[in-house]
Amino acid sequence: MDPTSFAYSVLLNAGLFHVTDWIAPWHDLSEKGCVIGYVYDGDTVELKCRGESVTARLQGFDAPETKSPGCAAEAELGQRTTERLRELVTQGPLTLETVGEDKYGRLLARMTLQERDVADILIEDGLAVTYSGGARINWCERLRA
Repeated sequence: MDPTSFAYSVLLNAGLFHVTDWIAPWHDLSEKGCVIGYVYDGDTVELKCRGESVTARLQGFDAPETKSPGCAAEAELGQRTTERLRELVTQGPLTLETVGEDKYGRLLARMTLQERDVADILIEDGLAVTYSGGARINWCERLRA
């Protein structure tokens, strides 16, 4: 291959890489340098990605509401869940992987801590329940409050 064709090939491949990165910029959040900026509640976080703030809804579980809880028991458990997630995100290397976007425009992401899904940890701790879409549970009924 002559030097001009080689240079053209390298530039074309680099350009295609950047185009795919622009089309689907959040595929592997960890590799993109995204870090947790803030934990809003037990299943929603702010990500700082390339100088941009992005809200992400963590997948695989549902946590009690803290913003608009249905009862005092849900508010209390929601606060405990939020505190636990804040603790988890400081305990070691996190891996963030996008799985799409929700109807509110939030990024949907899986978070793993030291190769364990954060959803599994919060569920095992009794702070969340398995969730994969559809109707959300009534936390007040579940907690019998």
